[in-house]
Amino acid sequence: MHALIRRMFALIALALVLALAACGGNTPAAAPTAEPVAEAPTRTPRPTREPVAKPTAEPTAEPTAEPTAEGGTSTTLGEIQLVEFGNLQTYTHSSGVFSIKIPENWTLQNNDKPDEIIHVWTDPTRNGGVIVDIFEDDTVYTSEQLTDILRTFLENSFGSQIDFTVDEDPTEQSDGSVLLAWSYLAKADNDIDVDLLGNSFIEQRENKVSILTTLVPSEQYEQTKEFTDEIINTYSIDPSATLVTGEGSGSSTGGGASTVAPGAAATGELPAQIVAIGDSVTLGDITLTVTGVEEPKGDSFFTPDEGNKFLIVRTVFENTGSDEEVVSTLLQMSLLDADGTKYEIDILAATLAEQTPDGTIAAGAKLEGGAGFQVPTEASGFTFVFAPLLGGDPVGVALE
Repeated sequence: MHALIRRMFALIALALVLALAACGGNTPAAAPTAEPVAEAPTRTPRPTREPVAKPTAEPTAEPTAEPTAEGGTSTTLGEIQLVEFGNLQTYTHSSGVFSIKIPENWTLQNNDKPDEIIHVWTDPTRNGGVIVDIFEDDTVYTSEQLTDILRTFLENSFGSQIDFTVDEDPTEQSDGSVLLAWSYLAKADNDIDVDLLGNSFIEQRENKVSILTTLVPSEQYEQTKEFTDEIINTYSIDPSATLVTGEGSGSSTGGGASTVAPGAAATGELPAQIVAIGDSVTLGDITLTVTGVEEPKGDSFFTPDEGNKFLIVRTVFENTGSDEEVVSTLLQMSLLDADGTKYEIDILAATLAEQTPDGTIAAGAKLEGGAGFQVPTEASGFTFVFAPLLGGDPVGVALE
């Protein structure tokens, strides 16, 4: 199951593109980048799959209509704008691997990699989203393995978020997929707290492994349930199609790191500024200190591929500014060896780190954790690289 775990990057991207617009904010609608296309001829209707999580709080107010600059109306619920659903149109990936009906007023963000489909749609208010992540894997996984993989990923990616929770009991669907509902507390653009509710379905169709996720404010669960259910149940995978994504030039917030299997010959450049273990280096309002490196052997469930080993880089991030800062292992951290080969975060290794440096750092606070990698046993001369999310020069820490 190593290949499956290593590829789950898209949920982080989804969390970053949701802007959580409050009432009265500017929410210009954007046209979808994909035109409607014909449904895949092999599409099979899916059975109903209802989210199991209930909203954590009752809606604070009945929906109301407010005038917009264009002369129309914008529906609101309490202090957060209600997710907007236009008429559904069928979107079919160019490879034919999947199709899904998406509201015509939602915007597509294509984060495809050369061997992985990562599509993220957001509504005009940026308060709701749908994500599709598909790749090919010849390993046959049990539903228990798929559940463990999804749970581990969610906990490592969002466990540091305020009030993060994930269902203890997965719900196996009649079509063989497995549902985990999860939530955490986020901030809207007017600084109010918003409980976000995610529903993630993981499944395997022959050699196609897929994660389908919806994310909306919890208080809007009942108001949006009919629409999200309809979208979920139009999702179809064609396992006979060959996954082809081209060059995968997505526009993920923060630049998005490429997916690199352990030992793959992807190259990177050393940062201009490199410090030693124990020394601190500053990027804007974030100060990074690498405190050590570990080589865990793994356990009965999480082991490196043959010829590889795990590396965990122990880090401390300090926010020296007056505003919150966000740190993401998947989007900001990588490893270079002496030959310039680049290695991305490995979720198996990150699991062994127990706590990863992911999440929001309050002003004046610190965030500690281990960034996990999988590298060839013969590789050496490693440099840990940390890149800012919104531009700027990366920095490096020499590990040997």
